Amino acid sequence: MKLSMLTKEQVKKVYYERMKADFPPNELKPLAMINKAVEQGSYECMGLMDGEEIAGYVFVIRHGEDYLVDYLAIYPKRRNQGLGGELIRLLGEYLVQAKSIIGEVENPEFTENEEERRIQTRRFAFYMRNGFRDTGVRAACFGVPYIIIEMGQGSAHTGEEIKALYERHYRAILPKGMFEKNVIV
Repeated sequence: MKLSMLTKEQVKKVYYERMKADFPPNELKPLAMINKAVEQGSYECMGLMDGEEIAGYVFVIRHGEDYLVDYLAIYPKRRNQGLGGELIRLLGEYLVQAKSIIGEVENPEFTENEEERRIQTRRFAFYMRNGFRDTGVRAACFGVPYIIIEMGQGSAHTGEEIKALYERHYRAILPKGMFEKNVIV
């Protein structure tokens, strides 16, 4: 397994064949926005490659040496084989020089559906088992309540630093009005 940058065509294929199924519509950015951010150098799309086959993917927002994990998923037929942890391990190796790596995971406290709560709780536990830590910061992005998480070898950032990083990432890819209307930290 290796982590490789995806081509524009591979990103399009992953977006339409997987991301639209893996993420609810209110969490999925338009492909045009992702492509524009890639062209501007503020977004990276990587695939977990098993030979020529994509087994999973991770998309990150990049602002200098600071990163936000935007999307991370393993293809359904490859799940429950340890590949999610492998993807995070490889991402950590790829971003070893990063000043910060933060992510967002749905906050299960805000769902009324018990099945969704169970899935979100498992997802949060997965990240905690695989090197992330809870920053204590909570946010809402496009109406989705998130727990902000962080990984890396360095010292943990303060809550205020995490808030500033989170806002900086979204300001880099969203128009000002869209950011102000949809991102609450």
